[in-house]
Amino acid sequence: RAIAIARREGDPPLEAQTEYYAAVVSGQHLRWQESLDHGLRAVELGISDENLLSEKQSRAWIVSSLLHMGDLDAARTHTLALRDMVERRNTPRGFGFRLAHLASLAILEGDWKAVREYSDRGLGCSTINLALLLPRVMLEYETGESAQGEIYLERLLLTMRGAGPTRSLTSGNVSMGIAAIARITGVPDRLEIAEEAAEEVLSAQFITPRDAMNAKTGLALLAVQKGDQSGAAEQYAYLQEQRGTMIVTISSVDRLIGLLSQTMGNMDQSAAHFEEALAFCRKAGYRPELAWTCCDYADMLRERNGDGDKVLAIALLDESLAISSELGMRPLMERVLARRDFLSA
Repeated sequence: RAIAIARREGDPPLEAQTEYYAAVVSGQHLRWQESLDHGLRAVELGISDENLLSEKQSRAWIVSSLLHMGDLDAARTHTLALRDMVERRNTPRGFGFRLAHLASLAILEGDWKAVREYSDRGLGCSTINLALLLPRVMLEYETGESAQGEIYLERLLLTMRGAGPTRSLTSGNVSMGIAAIARITGVPDRLEIAEEAAEEVLSAQFITPRDAMNAKTGLALLAVQKGDQSGAAEQYAYLQEQRGTMIVTISSVDRLIGLLSQTMGNMDQSAAHFEEALAFCRKAGYRPELAWTCCDYADMLRERNGDGDKVLAIALLDESLAISSELGMRPLMERVLARRDFLSA
């Protein structure tokens, strides 16, 4: 109704602001195409200097939507525009939030140098930016810098304990981060904290679908880590509604439900999801996620051990090793090499 009124009254600034609000609400409800459409309309309308802040905010949600949907090329175009605006007006308000979107794109394409640059700038601000801590944690662990990763993880945990209105967002990030780290390192550390954080989010009186998704992602990874079939089935039913999207910095939904299917003992269903994850990552250009998908798919094939599974598993491990070696993903490289040796024995 607000958009209709703004159009009727010929008030583009009001219409642009309302379209931005609509982009936020749609994104919080995991309606990425709607969020993208509203964001694009807000940018189109925000043509005056007075609307620069609104345009920055709208472009941030455009980038977020495109990254979730797997359109890296389109996201990069808006990321460059967002970066230029950040450079022109280095204002503290929202500065770290917008840098977090730049860091998210960089981590999805494996540009670790850019992730460090953006997170260093954002985390150097006087106010702690929650959205930048999780990408930095994942960066350090993905590249084998676990000591540095521990430092940023402790900062994230400390932020969660002191969070007020952003408690659900922080707790969801903690749950996802700890569970994902355990999968990268193979060390089941702090899993009880991850579970408690997720349950805290889901038991809150008011929660956005996006925060619920983050918490469910943490619980899904925990179910895989523990081999919990009933927990895997519960999270599978929820997560499959988001197939064909990315849980930014953590996992593609298709890879995650492939792992859940494997945990549930349904190998053929798992293979179908992993194939979808491969197609999604290749099309999107998400190379670190592609490398992990290849490795996880190979693990499932080794367990299923059907006709042709060993040959395909070796090919997938070769692809995973090539990507992880090029990107310097040391923990994944070591994981792949151990599995190749096993299959070659």
